[in-house]
Amino acid sequence: MMIMADYGNRNTRLTASQYAWSATLTRGPLRHGSNPSHDCSGSYDTQPNATVGDLLDAIATWYAKTYGVPLNDVVLVGYSLREK
Repeated sequence: MMIMADYGNRNTRLTASQYAWSATLTRGPLRHGSNPSHDCSGSYDTQPNATVGDLLDAIATWYAKTYGVPLNDVVLVGYSLREK
């Protein structure tokens, strides 16, 4: 039986050399009701000893640079990861 990695845990070590990711991100602070968001996707080349948290930080940094949002205002609404 294959045990799936817990990609919901920021401390989980990444074991594949590359990951495909998709994420929904927005700019905070969030308000009650509808908040504009972006569905994004990309790939991640794993660095030695990288964790899910490192990958999520890289996604947030990419989003901040791409959309001109202060990094502290980036809100990761949801994400999925797939080993390549």
